Amino acid sequence: MDGENLVAMMGRVYVKCTAENGAIQAGDLLTTAGTRGHAMRADDPDRSFGAVIGKAMTSLEDGTGLVLVLVNLQ
Repeated sequence: MDGENLVAMMGRVYVKCTAENGAIQAGDLLTTAGTRGHAMRADDPDRSFGAVIGKAMTSLEDGTGLVLVLVNLQ
C-alpha cells in the first residue's frame, strides 16, 4: 500500500463530492463527477447501474466538500 492515494473498497468513508449534478442528500447514490477526484449525485438509476460508488450518509447543499459515504463497490 505504498503511494499517496487512499483507496476504499467498502465501509464508511469521507469522499470529496461536488454538487454539480444537484444537491446531495442522505440516501442519494453517488457516481464519478466531471470534477477530477470527486463524486456527484447519480440522478438516473438506469444510466448509473454499475457506476455507483456508494450511498451518501450526509448532505452537501452546494459547491464541493466532504460527504460521509457508505462505499459498496460491486
